[in-house]
Amino acid sequence: MKNDSIWGIIRLCISINQKAIHIYTKLSQAEEKKVLKAFWAQMAEEEKIHAAFWSKVELKAKDFSFPSVFDTPSDIQKELSAILDKIGVLSSRWEEKKTMENALILAYRLEYYMLHPNFELLFNALKPFGGNIDPSDTHDRHIRKFIDMFIRYGHITPELELLGETLQSLWRRNKVLVDIAMTDVLTDLFNRRGFLIVAKELFSLSERRRENIAVFMIDIDHFKKINDRYGHQRGDTVLKGVAKSLKRSVRQSDVLCRYGGEEFVILFPDIHTSAVPRMAEKIRKEVEKSRPDGIFVTISIGVTQGLVEKNSGNCVLSWISRADKYLYKAKINGRNCVVHDSCRGSFHVKPTKPGKSHPVKIAQPVCWNTSQIR
Repeated sequence: MKNDSIWGIIRLCISINQKAIHIYTKLSQAEEKKVLKAFWAQMAEEEKIHAAFWSKVELKAKDFSFPSVFDTPSDIQKELSAILDKIGVLSSRWEEKKTMENALILAYRLEYYMLHPNFELLFNALKPFGGNIDPSDTHDRHIRKFIDMFIRYGHITPELELLGETLQSLWRRNKVLVDIAMTDVLTDLFNRRGFLIVAKELFSLSERRRENIAVFMIDIDHFKKINDRYGHQRGDTVLKGVAKSLKRSVRQSDVLCRYGGEEFVILFPDIHTSAVPRMAEKIRKEVEKSRPDGIFVTISIGVTQGLVEKNSGNCVLSWISRADKYLYKAKINGRNCVVHDSCRGSFHVKPTKPGKSHPVKIAQPVCWNTSQIR
């Protein structure tokens, strides 16, 4: 297994999550007040959603290294190990004196520890491997409900009320820090750094499984003219509108990124060759009909797809570079169109026998549905 430090972090996150399920279940069983009893049970069920996410990640990406996620993984592993030990000590103290106040303090410390920014960072980086589970959304709701309940019963002592407000402030600041690290603030898509972290590992997965992948490079046509005519504020609205159109068009497993300015990149893992042109045309049409803030917008798309070949220079950036070349040709062809390598460039078809592959002759790019700019 690659990079034991990173996977040590992930396993510690899993252990902390399992500990939270156990503690919230015990709090529910011991509580007599119906509202709190139901609340602790709900907290346990929501932690099980996170546990399901971690299980999927562990199963699907067990050989991954994630070298770019953390600068000092060994230090983070030590921090999380200490947190797990502290949770065990706090749980033992509550067992000795099972009061509402001690239950709230135990739960507060538990949630405080799970607000470690690396949880949110890992959630964002590993999201494509979690199937249809979005841990960021569920954790956001989870922490908000917890804070509301904590403040509701925190009036027992002024100190508890203050702790609830502190937890809320910490949660907001952590969200901001993680968003800055991984997410484009304007469009709520991955930024370039976040995309490259996730894409690198999806490439590794595709290479091992011999799955076809595709990379789309997308550019908003004449975006400078839009800014000049309507102003930069409405230009931002166009960027957000295009991002929403892209989200509506793709699968949950696909990875979207605002690569810079008016450029977007989409990675499609495990996509059938015949589905690629249909997906590209679907995206182009969806943006064309979206008209964000009443502004007519079109996009040009450069597409490359195929199998990721081991030790052949097929890194993420090289695929983006190839897609970018086809994007340039789409612009030359008149914009509002898709130019594609038709999987007949420098790729190989799936071998019919182990260890043998069959090169395919290079063909001219294929252009679909070029339409005149209105």
